[in-house]
Amino acid sequence: MSFTARQLEEMAGWCSGCAELATIRASAWRMFFGEDDPRPVHYWPGVGDVVGRQRRFIGWFMLAFTLPDGRHPAQLAVERLYDGSERLEALKAVDGARYVLAIVTSVIPGHGLFLEIERESLEVRSKPLSHVFERGKTLISHLVPVRLGQWIPGPGWLEWPTIMGPNMRKELMRFQPDPISVERLLQTRSDRPEGMKRPEHPRDATLEQAVARMTEAALAEGRSGLVMSPEEWKLLVVKHLDNPDMTAFSRELTGKIGEVKDMDELNRWLALATNIWNTTPQPDRGGRTAYEMAKEEMEKRRQG
Repeated sequence: MSFTARQLEEMAGWCSGCAELATIRASAWRMFFGEDDPRPVHYWPGVGDVVGRQRRFIGWFMLAFTLPDGRHPAQLAVERLYDGSERLEALKAVDGARYVLAIVTSVIPGHGLFLEIERESLEVRSKPLSHVFERGKTLISHLVPVRLGQWIPGPGWLEWPTIMGPNMRKELMRFQPDPISVERLLQTRSDRPEGMKRPEHPRDATLEQAVARMTEAALAEGRSGLVMSPEEWKLLVVKHLDNPDMTAFSRELTGKIGEVKDMDELNRWLALATNIWNTTPQPDRGGRTAYEMAKEEMEKRRQG
């Protein structure tokens, strides 16, 4: 006998609706979604829907949130729902749960997929995932062991939108996030009031064109820190490609920009810098740029 996806969903339902956890669950919800932060939220496309947010929350709440007595809600759910050998198997499963950012190395249609985290290989049994993912994609999810060497995904799994190059894959353990950090990243909070126009984002075909656009604007406004050659910009981008701190590039750019009068001005310079990032050939991705990889992905989706 082994733990099943059906049991995990039963426990998720119990953790979502049980009255004895209502107060704690409401407090955990505010923590997970950062509701004490007054800044507006602008979710990435496709991740801000009600069901998706609820699933991400309940996955974290049941498997990672700590109750006052030191247990996770999933452990309490096991005690309420099961007994005998079924309880022992369920407790063993939820005790072994983990949260991972992993590369899909192969897919077994209709059955599941294999994941890689550096030298570790994980077999995930999930028919839905086998229909969504393909080799080279990145999964971020709670995983729960069901038997030796096999796992099932917890509620709220995501396909991570970035492509992991060889350098990141070699050190993937350094990039393992936590669910709340992921939610904050998906929220992209800003101080911009709802409805206010966002800065236009230029989209040039080459790095040289993007740098020329930045240089013209920087010289016109005396921003000497932003006047660099295409090779200097390329070195700056490559330095941050595999940085686990996703905000490091923006922070370095802010230092080069200097003092600004408001967020609109800062965002305008960051948009120009993002254009440079997206037109920079990436060494560990065959010299392709972010724009080129995005175009390839869109074409594959159209053909699929």
